[in-house]
Amino acid sequence: MRHAEPDRTPDKGKPRDPFGEIRPISGPLGLADVVLDLPPGEAEGVEADVWSHELADWMTVPLRPRPHPEADPRDAGAPIRWAARVQLGPAPEGTPEVRARLRIIPTSPEARPTIVDLEGPAGPPEHLATPDWAKGAVWYQIFPERFRNGNPANDPKEPGVYRVPWGADWYAVSDEELEFNKAAAVAGNYRLDFNPDRGLLYNVVWHRRFGGDLQGVVEKLDYLADLGVSAIYLTPIFSAASMHKYDAADFRHVDPTLGAPGHVGPGAHEHEPGDPFDPGAWPWTEADRYFVDVFLPEAKARGFRVILDGVWNHTGREFWAFQHLLEHGAESPYAEWYHGVRFDDAGNLVAWTAWDRPNGYLPKFRQTPTGDLVEPVKRHIFAVTQRWMDPNGDGDPSDGIDGWRLDVAAEVGIPFWRDWRAHVRSLNPDAILIAEIWHDAGPSYFNGVAFDAQMNYPFAYPLTSWLASAPEVTSESLARALHNVFHHAPQHGLVQMNLVDSHDVERIASMMHNPGRTYEQGAAMHDNPDPSYDPTKPSPEAYDKAILSTAFMATYLGSPMIYAGNELGMYGADDPDNRKPLPWPDLGAPEREEDAADLSILARHRAWLRLRQDPDAGPVLRYGDVRHLDTTDPAVFVFERTLNADRVLVIVNAGDRAFDPSPVLETAGVDTPRQIPPRSASAWWLRDGELPRTLE
Repeated sequence: MRHAEPDRTPDKGKPRDPFGEIRPISGPLGLADVVLDLPPGEAEGVEADVWSHELADWMTVPLRPRPHPEADPRDAGAPIRWAARVQLGPAPEGTPEVRARLRIIPTSPEARPTIVDLEGPAGPPEHLATPDWAKGAVWYQIFPERFRNGNPANDPKEPGVYRVPWGADWYAVSDEELEFNKAAAVAGNYRLDFNPDRGLLYNVVWHRRFGGDLQGVVEKLDYLADLGVSAIYLTPIFSAASMHKYDAADFRHVDPTLGAPGHVGPGAHEHEPGDPFDPGAWPWTEADRYFVDVFLPEAKARGFRVILDGVWNHTGREFWAFQHLLEHGAESPYAEWYHGVRFDDAGNLVAWTAWDRPNGYLPKFRQTPTGDLVEPVKRHIFAVTQRWMDPNGDGDPSDGIDGWRLDVAAEVGIPFWRDWRAHVRSLNPDAILIAEIWHDAGPSYFNGVAFDAQMNYPFAYPLTSWLASAPEVTSESLARALHNVFHHAPQHGLVQMNLVDSHDVERIASMMHNPGRTYEQGAAMHDNPDPSYDPTKPSPEAYDKAILSTAFMATYLGSPMIYAGNELGMYGADDPDNRKPLPWPDLGAPEREEDAADLSILARHRAWLRLRQDPDAGPVLRYGDVRHLDTTDPAVFVFERTLNADRVLVIVNAGDRAFDPSPVLETAGVDTPRQIPPRSASAWWLRDGELPRTLE
């Protein structure tokens, strides 16, 4: 709602009708944007008196100018957007969430201010609501098999896997391991490739197991809390034979090697199909109970939120329904579950469509012509969803997981995601849904359609390019790219899972050590690598830039995600080298000295991530708006986060020479002779009337 009182005094000339608006972001937080669009040159400044429900008083908040998001930046007459983000606390029932009186201070000293009174609604439209706990969360991605071995008794022992000691030399292949793999090749009717260009390692590495498990994660929950983490994303933990577990054998059970208390032998992944649509009929294994009765309560007791990886596009060939199909052929009721199945004249299965290749290891679920999963598959996944979101089935989701990360989400149609989202929200209205989509997800997936956020690879592309190659890639181009990335409603922007790497790409330190390439290109050492790619331990300069990526994510808009081990100095080319076991210092020195954890790197990562818990700066970093500030140096990026009357000013210097921040700091009201050293960042918390505080 807008109420404007334009000043029509003679000295003003042409009357104005400024457009002001309250845009609520979260009712429970009392979070909203106060927005005013004005022609250029119309105002010297704009400030607002806003009623704070938390303070039970009015507070004065400055609106700050920025280019209009819908205007052509080349248009000198384009309107200027004046905006402020405010956090007011929840409004008492029956009162407006936001009340503000804006004062437009004219450029002419003789003119009177124009007053604009605004009232805002009690919250955003339902389709824009996203979980408040996820706004500005600090995520930590865990690949369980390589995180920590907390219980050697449940280590994989089935045929076809080779146990490797935790601190072993990743790149060394022993005679014993080679003989094991020769025998596995004969049994599996495939050949080992002794091509020296590819290397023997990449024939044998896929059979390795290190024994990481959920017990190991529990052992390190206090470590994660100290690191500044608030939310955990686990890659798949459901029953599967592989180390990555994207080839599920059963969505209804946690893999025994990840949670069982004791010995895991052959047949551990076999389960009775039972009724695929009734969670109440499914038994609970020891591993299931460990996850529900120990892991989740331990995590929640420390304030963590936990999400699981939902792989609803495909299964493994060991999946119980596909095994039934292999055994019974055309007579199997699960023939309709899978895509592209063909049978011979005797009804035997002879072909299927898989995610990896024709007749591959990851058979795909069948979809309808509209993109929905076929009805029985959909019903089964809905039942699986209920099992892990409300384990005891009492309608209270507090004992379940807090949401999902959805694998290859763009390969499943919107009709399924729309219905599944509604199902998830019916189980837990506060659950987060994050899609693995490598391009900008856009309104076809957001705005209440399917997901709250995505793994924000579109954020990673320009940031890593700039960090690795500044000043050739300029801060100005980074600003433009980030503007295009964060064009969604702020409800989505604040929960975007920002990242620079993951289990699917090379680690950030190795990325910085090998600049000048397109993201995720030429870094897989077993698959046509860039001839100039250097997979060895990165330089100190590369680690500086890797830490800069954490500094940037920790202070920028959205929710930063750290891939487990980056904070310990881990490096590695693309899969499988990005999936080495974490080098925990308490386990002793690894065989390769260069693979040992670097505690100085850990301290630097921790310092940035913990800023989101700072009593003054934390709310600004979790919920605040962002404004890019001009710099004349293409290797230096400056931005400001704002919330109420608080600001956090951040200067990131990706270049190889020191930067004099005096002009920027003087404008911001910071009086310091400090320079920003090469490949470093600094941040300040600012509040009018108080001394600036250096954050880092």
